[in-house]
Amino acid sequence: MPVFDFHGVSVAYDHAGSGDPILFLHNIGGDRRIWSNQVQALTPTNSVYALDLFGYGESDTPAGGYTVDNYVRLVSDFIEAKDLRNVTLVGNCFGSALSLLYARRTSQRVRSLVLCSPLTAATLRPTPTGWTARTASRLPLDTLTGAISVPGLAAGWVVREQLGPRGRGMDQETFAALRRRWSEPRRLLPPAAIARDLPKLSVLDDFRPAAGFPPITTIWGAKNRILSAKAGAHLNETLCPARAIRLPDCGHLVMMEDPDTVTSAIRSAARTALAS
Repeated sequence: MPVFDFHGVSVAYDHAGSGDPILFLHNIGGDRRIWSNQVQALTPTNSVYALDLFGYGESDTPAGGYTVDNYVRLVSDFIEAKDLRNVTLVGNCFGSALSLLYARRTSQRVRSLVLCSPLTAATLRPTPTGWTARTASRLPLDTLTGAISVPGLAAGWVVREQLGPRGRGMDQETFAALRRRWSEPRRLLPPAAIARDLPKLSVLDDFRPAAGFPPITTIWGAKNRILSAKAGAHLNETLCPARAIRLPDCGHLVMMEDPDTVTSAIRSAARTALAS
């Protein structure tokens, strides 16, 4: 497993294939393995990278530094270090927010964006997750959450909340793997620490891409209970995506719930941008 040194923090990533680059960024609470189906499908035609944001997966979990700006800096440093040009950025939730924030600053390196359940202040605010984030932002939870783990039953509930009807029918081995990840030590530290910084994502609610901005594809699961799909539809009115996909039976983890549709959308987005 290769690692990337981000100012002394070891960041794990996968790389496979050759061709036009695609970079996958996961959600808060996830890791690079949520993209396994897409990585496997796209490796024959593309140079595919999947990153574990620091604090998640096999990357280091530092005591601090969990800010939106630091995560955007990680994405920027990684892209520059690997000299990725005309890269297709694919994100889920927080990963979508990071993709969009990076493209706003450095659009010349980006070919296209595929934003699954993009996290903004507005898509988070009306949900139970939004209430939890606001509560966490007011309390000194960093020390506590760094010392405890999520019990197995609670981890199972967290996973089920992320899935729509289609996702709840996934095989037990995949579900168990997701549950184990939430039970890992220090898993709660990064979400609790980043909660106070999430209001910065309000800049995305008013962002209207100018002419020449990389084409955007958005993908929402209609049964998403982590973020508001209704607010996501309103976000589409300002983002003006080239393609907006709504998956009626999916929740928050669309890449796992309907992998073929998501893979097809990524492939189509890259090809459309290449032809434009």
